[in-house]
Amino acid sequence: MAKLKMKYLEIVAPIDESKAIFDFLQHRSVIELKSHDETEGLIPLNSGRTASQLEKYYDVVQDALKILDKYAPESTGLVSSLFSEPVELTEKEFEERSAKADSILATCYSICELERKSAEALAAAAKFNALKDGLEPWLKLDLPLNFRGTELSSAFIGTLPSDYSEEMLRTALAERLGEEISAVEVISHSKERSCIFAVCHISEKEKVFGALRELGFAYATESENGIPAEKIKQLEAKALNCKDEAKESINKIISLADMRDEIRFACDYFMIRKEKYEALNLVSSTQNVILIEGYVAENKVDKLVKTLEEKFNVAVSISSTDEDEDAPTAFENKPFAAAVEGITAMYSMPGKNDVDPNPIMSVFYYMLFGIMLSDAGYGLLMALGCGFAKFKLKPKGKMKKTVDMYFWCGLATVFWGTLFGSWFGDLPNVISSQFLGKGPLSVALWFEPVNDPMKLLLFSFLFGIIHLFAGVAISFYQMWKQGNKLGAICDCIPVYMLITGICPLAVGIMKPDAAIPPIIKTIGTYLLIAGAALIVLTAGRSSKNIVGKLGLGLYGLYNAASGWLGDILSYSRLLALGLCTGVIATVINTLGTIPENPTVKLILFIPVFIFGHIVNMAINLIGTYVHTNRLQYVEFFGKFYEGGGRCFTPLATNTKFFKFKED
Repeated sequence: MAKLKMKYLEIVAPIDESKAIFDFLQHRSVIELKSHDETEGLIPLNSGRTASQLEKYYDVVQDALKILDKYAPESTGLVSSLFSEPVELTEKEFEERSAKADSILATCYSICELERKSAEALAAAAKFNALKDGLEPWLKLDLPLNFRGTELSSAFIGTLPSDYSEEMLRTALAERLGEEISAVEVISHSKERSCIFAVCHISEKEKVFGALRELGFAYATESENGIPAEKIKQLEAKALNCKDEAKESINKIISLADMRDEIRFACDYFMIRKEKYEALNLVSSTQNVILIEGYVAENKVDKLVKTLEEKFNVAVSISSTDEDEDAPTAFENKPFAAAVEGITAMYSMPGKNDVDPNPIMSVFYYMLFGIMLSDAGYGLLMALGCGFAKFKLKPKGKMKKTVDMYFWCGLATVFWGTLFGSWFGDLPNVISSQFLGKGPLSVALWFEPVNDPMKLLLFSFLFGIIHLFAGVAISFYQMWKQGNKLGAICDCIPVYMLITGICPLAVGIMKPDAAIPPIIKTIGTYLLIAGAALIVLTAGRSSKNIVGKLGLGLYGLYNAASGWLGDILSYSRLLALGLCTGVIATVINTLGTIPENPTVKLILFIPVFIFGHIVNMAINLIGTYVHTNRLQYVEFFGKFYEGGGRCFTPLATNTKFFKFKED
C-alpha cells in the first residue's frame, strides 16, 4: 500500500448517453477530469452560466437551512452532531427525491423572504421605539412640537445644550433681552440638554429668537402635528404591531421545520448539480459524440472500464501518464498509516519521484507524540475516548482518520508514560503517601525523567538519529530506484558513518560517567574519520577540477556536520515537552494536597485534580501536536521528501447529509 499510480482515460460516447455516463462517473467518484487540447470539430461545453445559477440556488437552500437552524434548532448533542451518519439513498431514491427539488427550492425562497420580512419588521419596531424615546422628554408638553405660534404670538419649542432650570433660563434671557420674559417653561432637563417652551408677542419674535440662539437654541425636529403624549402612544402601537408581524413571520418559519430533511437533500442535490456543470466545462463534444478525459487510479481502471462498457455504448482508451505530466497523487494505506495522511497532505503531496512517506512516518509520529505527551493517564483518556468514537459512533472520511490518529497517539502515550511512571503526574505516589499513609511509590518500568533528565535527553537524541537515519534510508532507496546508484552510496553511506562515529564520543562528553567500552570509542573514531574523508572525497564529484572537488568536499563536510548537529539538537524538544507535562501534572497534585487535615485534603484534591489535569492535558496536547508535526516536516521530510504534488480530486458527489448506497 502506498502512493497510487495514475492512468489516463479517454471516453468517447454518443451524445444522447452523456447525461447517464456523467452521472455514473460522478456517483462512482473515480475520475479527475482534465480538459483536452483543442481539436478541430470538438466544441467545449460552456456550462459556466448554468453552474453559476445552480450555485445561487445552492446558496438560497443553504441560507434557508441556516434560518431553520436559527429559529427551530434540532436538539442534538455535540458528539452526535460531529459523528452524525449521512442518510443512504439508492440512485432510484435519489431520482425520486430530485423530482421535488424545485418545490423545495420555492419553500427555501419563502423561508428567506419570511426571515427578511421579520428583520425589516424588527428594524421598523426599533425605529419607532427610537422615535418614542426621542419624544419622552416632551411628554409634559400639551402642544405639537411643530407649533410656531398664532396670529399675534410666536412660539419657540426646542432644546438648549445645557442643564437649565426655569429660573436660570429666565435670568439668562433677561440678561440678553434687558427685560424678563414671563412665558418660558422648561419641559424637562438633564446634564446634556434642556427641552424648553417659550412664547412672545409676534413683534418680539426676532429679538427673543436672537437671545435664544445665543444660548444655543435649536428647534425640535418633529415635523408632524400631534401632542407628544399622543404621538408616543401611536409609536408604541406601531412598534408593537411590527413586533407582532416579525413574530408571525418567525412562527411561519418554525412551522416549516418539518421540511428540514427535504431542504438538506436539496442542499446536497444542488451541490451535486453545481459541481457536475462546473466539471462539464472540461468536456467537449460534437453534434453526435462526447469526449471525456481524465485521471483514474491504476487499481480502479479495469473495473471502471468493464462497468462502462457493460452499461453504455462507449469506446475507452487507457494510457500511462508521462514523467513530466501534472498527474494527481492519491494514497492507499491501511488504517494505521492512513491516519496520518492528512498530516502529510497539510505539508505537501508527494512529488513524482517521492515515495509515500505515511507507512514509515506513522510509526515515528505516534512514538514522538507519545514521548512528548508522556503521561499514561492522559494517553489512556485519549485512547478510550477515540476508541469509543471509533466503535460506537463510527465516524467516516477525514473524521475517521483524525480519530484513528489520536487513538494510536493515545496508545503510544500510554506506552511511554508507563515506562516513565507518569500516571496523571505522580498520582500513584500521592495516593500512597498522602492518602494511604505509606511511603513514596514509583511505578516507572524504566526510569523517571524528572530524576534523570540527562538520560532522557540522550535517549531523545538517539531516537532522533534513528528517525533521521530512516529518512536517509528512504532517500537512498529513491535515488537507487531512479538509477542514481553512485549518488545513493556517496550521499548516504558516509553520513551514516560520520554520525554513528560521533555518537559514542558525544555521549562521553555529555555524560562522563557513562560506561562506554574503549573498543566502541575506537570503532566510533575510525567511523568518524572514514565518514568525514568520504564526504570530502565525494561531495565535490560534480566539479571538473581538483581544487573545485576539494573545496566542494570540505563545504559538504561542513554542511553535513552543522546540518546534522542542528537537526539532532531539535529532538531536545522531546525532553522539554515530556518534562513539562510531567512537572506541571506533579505541581497540580501537590497543590491539591496542601491541607494537613485528610478530609479537607480529599475535598480540595478532587476539584483541583480534575480542573488542573484537564487544562494541562489540553495545553500539552496542542504543543505536542505542533512539535510532532515540526519534527516530521523539517527534520524527517528534509532528508528525502521533495513534495510539490497535487491531491487527486475526482468528480464526486460531495454531499453532507446523504450518500449513495454502495453497489
